[in-house]
Amino acid sequence: MWSARKISAKLRRNGGVRLTAARSPRAPWMSGAGDHARIIHQPTVVRPPLRRTEPHRLSRIWREVRMQTRQSNPNLRSLTGLRFVAMLPVFLTHAAFEGVFSDAKVSWGFLDAMGSTGYMAVSFFFVLSGFVITWSYRPTDTARKFWRRRFFRVFPNHVVTYALALGLIAAVGLSVGVLPSVTQLFLVQSWVPDPAFTDTGNSVSWSLAVDVVFYALFPVLLTLVNKIKPNRLWYWVGGSVIGVAVVPAIALAALPSTPEMPLGGVSVSQYWFTYFFPLFRLLECVLGMLMARIVLSGKWIRLRVLPAAVLVVIAYYFAQQVPYLYRLSAVTVLPVALLTAAAAVADSEGRGTLFGSKVMVWFGELSFAFYLLHNLVLKYGHLLLGHTEEEGELVGHTWGVPEGIALIAAAFAVSLLLAWLLHNGVEKQAMRRWSRRKPAPVAEVTSGFYAKDGAI
Repeated sequence: MWSARKISAKLRRNGGVRLTAARSPRAPWMSGAGDHARIIHQPTVVRPPLRRTEPHRLSRIWREVRMQTRQSNPNLRSLTGLRFVAMLPVFLTHAAFEGVFSDAKVSWGFLDAMGSTGYMAVSFFFVLSGFVITWSYRPTDTARKFWRRRFFRVFPNHVVTYALALGLIAAVGLSVGVLPSVTQLFLVQSWVPDPAFTDTGNSVSWSLAVDVVFYALFPVLLTLVNKIKPNRLWYWVGGSVIGVAVVPAIALAALPSTPEMPLGGVSVSQYWFTYFFPLFRLLECVLGMLMARIVLSGKWIRLRVLPAAVLVVIAYYFAQQVPYLYRLSAVTVLPVALLTAAAAVADSEGRGTLFGSKVMVWFGELSFAFYLLHNLVLKYGHLLLGHTEEEGELVGHTWGVPEGIALIAAAFAVSLLLAWLLHNGVEKQAMRRWSRRKPAPVAEVTSGFYAKDGAI
């Protein structure tokens, strides 16, 4: 990496430099990505040396070099921390759905207070997935290497929590259909417009079905996104946002209005089409990819994290004023994408944020495991503490406000402990052992020397 002192010395000695893009080797499906800056001397072009009285020019050049020379992109600590911030409303929304308070007004008030925060958080996770995977691509990657890493990132945790869900279902005396169970195991349940498929077992795994589609298409999507000219990227962002907003309009206009969901005043098919259907949730992943390209291409609008967070809050307020299906992501998806990019830029420029602190990063690293476990703890833990049968459904016991709050806090602590065990005992071990192919055995050389670590 070039230091400011070295750049200054080069400028004084050679009379000027030119920043130019250099292509790094990459797989064919990553063409167009991975440009980085290098300093090329131009002895035939004589420019006046940079005077000490012009530090602003040196600062500008150094910023360009630092932003463009990204063979290995910086670790996005703030986005890791934000993952857990987004996980909190998901946990609290599912806790509100459990109705642990004996006072119905308190239970409904809790649910109303959570509003659509959980939906907005899920939208953030899809945008974040597209952003981070595009940001952290490897120039030497192939589609097969990428798919291998993604498989061992997702499926070990999924299989463990899936098995845990089946055990808990049996423990509380419930049952699950064979076909819904099989579709959930192979993460294709979100393609079926039936709550029996998405609300059974470990119900939160429906979002993994979207991720699987995104991972499968990512090599093709990246090729297409990389073909977009940098000065047109924002237009494509606008198109993606419009696409997300059009989906609920299509659902309301084209799909039957019955049978209705228990909440929201929309039908089961309208809700599935807008919220679960993988192809439409893919738009949010693509939006994240576009935001990553904008930052890497130097087309970012320099929006800081705090103003971006304020935009998210404002958008959330307005989302509560629109019809139910539009609250799921249509109103908030753009501010969420802007916040994602703003946090990434802060990390890449070395400014950092509160979200990138050690504590937040630690929580963020557990967020995937926590996500897969928390609803099992809330739902089946609630039933294991005692339940009754009402209209053919098992309903957990209720408690007063202090006891209910204590139970929710205990569920959070148990979920966090189990997430730590799953993350360290399964997720990290699977990634370490199987996400990369083992290096080829050392080849002997006829002269008696041998190759070690790729060098002779």
